[in-house]
Amino acid sequence: MSDSIDADQFTRMGSITKTYYRDVYPAIEPTKSEFSQTGKVTIITGAGKGIGRAIARSHAQSNVKGLVLITLSESSAEETKSIIQAEFPSIEILALPTNIADEKSVARTFEAIKEKFGTADTLINNAGVFAPGAPIVESDGATWWSDFEINVHGTYNVTAAFLRLIGQTPEIKPTVVNLISTIALTPPSLSSYFISKLSVAKMTEFVTAENPNVTAYSLSPGIVLTSMTLDSFKPFAKDSAELTGAVTVYLAAKRPEYLNGRHLSANWDLEELETRQSEFASSDKLKVGQFV
Repeated sequence: MSDSIDADQFTRMGSITKTYYRDVYPAIEPTKSEFSQTGKVTIITGAGKGIGRAIARSHAQSNVKGLVLITLSESSAEETKSIIQAEFPSIEILALPTNIADEKSVARTFEAIKEKFGTADTLINNAGVFAPGAPIVESDGATWWSDFEINVHGTYNVTAAFLRLIGQTPEIKPTVVNLISTIALTPPSLSSYFISKLSVAKMTEFVTAENPNVTAYSLSPGIVLTSMTLDSFKPFAKDSAELTGAVTVYLAAKRPEYLNGRHLSANWDLEELETRQSEFASSDKLKVGQFV
């Protein structure tokens, strides 16, 4: 019996498409003309490293007018700005250190966005934290709740500020993408993180229900090797951060209505999903409580 690990086993189990991907594939290359975002402004939280930085670069590749990089650390925001600006000098970039759990900090950030760009088109809620894991019976309440302060309260603060901003410019077609997790899983000792991300998935549905002009999506990035990746997940962490970046460009550029308010994984074959539009548009599949 082989002791080798099947690095694709969780990706394969969680895929609703016959083909799954772990890196950018031709159909979703951000540089394709059909995904051009000329004149648009994208806001990205957690943009200082890892997946957030990859998302920023993907949107730069799609020729956005402006990027807003929101991070807790000023140095990481400036580092991402320098990297993106060196490759894409024509893009206007705001690097804004922000505590997204603090409403006043978020309000100041959105005042700066309004002053610089007037409005924005796309919000990518990528910022998140992962509290030290423990079974509920052994957990500390303050530590357990800390995931909700950033993952839920922070996402709420930024989303609410974005919706207020775009409400003043009804002619734009705004998109919100919330980064979540593979929320169908129930790994012991990780309750706070997974429950907080489940809450964000439901928040996505409310954004759609309450704002007919907004398309909103919950996106799992798959298993990407980042500073947050637990040792037990590392053998399976073969998804590129660039894959998530490319999928967010696809969603922002195409705004697929059949996925509006729904959950999807960056691993799924978007070409196949497009052929199954009626399946999702006529049902509650891929919504909370209806995950396949």
